[in-house]
Amino acid sequence: MTPGSKSESHLHDLLSAVTDAIVSDDRDLDRIVSRYALSRGEIEGFLKLIQGLHVTLVGVQPSRRFAQRLKIDLLGAHQGGVIQRVRYLPPRVQIAAGVALLAGFMLLSRRRLRLADGNEISVAS
Repeated sequence: MTPGSKSESHLHDLLSAVTDAIVSDDRDLDRIVSRYALSRGEIEGFLKLIQGLHVTLVGVQPSRRFAQRLKIDLLGAHQGGVIQRVRYLPPRVQIAAGVALLAGFMLLSRRRLRLADGNEISVAS
């Protein structure tokens, strides 16, 4: 079968009609197959594959949070401040950011206390 040939187009139309019938729960597949002048045995493998895919592949609704993030990413909309950006990070990254922020705050506080203690000693002398 050469690409673009009439028989390939015929097969595509048949498979499309069978797929539509299976998705819409129309179980009269013999009528559809006979319309395309093929025996059911010739396309039985395709029928099993289409039915298997219909049963296996189920629709999934994305979460509202994912949809909002995707919209923001695709449209390039402004994302509030730092807190808004951190809210959409994975939990492990949020924890790591919090630990890093706390450690930085502690280092700055410690440095200020040392400087304050050092200034008091030099003033008292």
